[in-house]
Amino acid sequence: TYLVTLVSTSGCDSIATLNLTANAVVTSTTNTSICNNQLPYSWNGNSYPTAGTYSVTLVSSAGCDSIATLNLTANAVVTSTTNITICNNQLPYTWNGNSYPTAGTYLVTLVTTSGCDSIATLNLTTNAIVTSTTNTSICNNQLPYSWNGNSYPTAGTYLVTLISSAGCDSIATLHLIELQVTTSMSAVTICSNVLPYNWNGQDYTTPGIYTTILIGNNGCDSIATLNLMINISPVPPSVSSPVSYCQYAATIALAANVTTTGNQLAWYNSASGGIGSVTAPIPSSSAAGTVNYYVSQQNGVCESPRTTIAVIINSKPFVDDQSLRICFNQTANLATLYSSTGYDLNWTYNQQTVPNPASVNNAGTYQLIATGSTGCSDTAFVNLGINPPVIAHAGSDDDAEYNVGYQLSGSGGIQYQWTPAAGLNNPFIAAPIATLSHAETYVLMVMDDIGCFAFDTVKLRVLNGPTLYVPTAFTPNGDGLNDLFRPIAIGISSLEYFSVFNRYGELVFETHEFKKGWDGTYKGKKQPLDNYVWKLKAVDRSGKVRTMSGNVVLIR
Repeated sequence: TYLVTLVSTSGCDSIATLNLTANAVVTSTTNTSICNNQLPYSWNGNSYPTAGTYSVTLVSSAGCDSIATLNLTANAVVTSTTNITICNNQLPYTWNGNSYPTAGTYLVTLVTTSGCDSIATLNLTTNAIVTSTTNTSICNNQLPYSWNGNSYPTAGTYLVTLISSAGCDSIATLHLIELQVTTSMSAVTICSNVLPYNWNGQDYTTPGIYTTILIGNNGCDSIATLNLMINISPVPPSVSSPVSYCQYAATIALAANVTTTGNQLAWYNSASGGIGSVTAPIPSSSAAGTVNYYVSQQNGVCESPRTTIAVIINSKPFVDDQSLRICFNQTANLATLYSSTGYDLNWTYNQQTVPNPASVNNAGTYQLIATGSTGCSDTAFVNLGINPPVIAHAGSDDDAEYNVGYQLSGSGGIQYQWTPAAGLNNPFIAAPIATLSHAETYVLMVMDDIGCFAFDTVKLRVLNGPTLYVPTAFTPNGDGLNDLFRPIAIGISSLEYFSVFNRYGELVFETHEFKKGWDGTYKGKKQPLDNYVWKLKAVDRSGKVRTMSGNVVLIR
């Protein structure tokens, strides 16, 4: 009993008392002996598969540990085996008070001194009465036959009773068969070209009757007789070989001649074997090379050796048709179109021999005959076309505004190249944009679809703009120089009017097109040397309207 003084929530003493009681731990031991076929053993809710000592902790009625111990002993089941062998005529067999009528394995369960099962096993084996059969065949000249100490003069079935190694009866049976000497006759007719004739390992070359003694299938003498007859074979047929064709040429049936009237030809695809055909083969010429065919003649009974006919298919030159185009005023080289190695090439044009196939310039169809060393040939046609002349157009000489894009205009082909490339946005198109700070001469190369080409040039003068430059004089005398009076438009998008007046104020010329100018005539008459007044109105590329006027002198 224990006391402790504490302080309560109100601040006063609180005396607490503890009465402590200790209950003892309980132990128990259980000794149990069972047979091992009663395993597993259940104890206190647990299952135990083998013998041994086991402990389990439980709770006593007082709430303390209760340690229980189990000493488990397992007594083994006793087994025994008895092996017995007897003759089957000694059945039934008595064992442990039981009678067993047949061989087999039998079990009986007894009780041991410890109270467990004792399982006894009987393996009962019976030896049967032994029987044997001997089948013996002998030639009739080998009788009498001796067997198991007895002599048997004739064929038949005989029985004898003996003792087996197991001590039981052994009944032996003999089936004795008597074999006879055999005889055979073979009548053989062959053709002379297959001699010698081999029979039973011996060669024979002349007709006659032959006898030999062999061993028959039954082991006895076999007397064989051969009656050999020989027919005369015909000689091979006469042929013409080799036979030659050009590749892909038409072919005809092969031919051979019989040597004796009435004989028949037989055709083969191989030197031996196969079945002959009475129809002569027609060789194929689709593949170059040599193919052998074989022919024999038959007299109704015998056949001659086969004669070979070699069919040679000579390789044919192969030349295919072609088309060729050249540029205007150029020549074509036909000689390079086909290989001449091993071939003779013959070119014609309009049925006339081409003297120099390496240089031809007439449009049309050329024929080639290529002939090989064997005389085989092939024909090809070459269609030669001549492209029309390429005419390059780079445009007219013109004026361009300083550092403002000017569109060139090329034509005449399908491929273009401008040089120099400086100042161009793309020198490989027909109409590139040129942006210039100085005068330039461009050379344009144009090409057609096969590479024929031509050149043209265009000169660009570079002027400041946007504005219009108007000359102060012109000479309309037809010399091609300064014959027209017209403004030069730089950076001008449209011309509303350009008018020229004589000294009397009379309008002698007017246009709204940049490229048109006054040729110095009025109403079909040449105007005299004089001073003329001009006026114009235009819109530049920025949309600004420009009006200008001035004087020009017509000089003749």
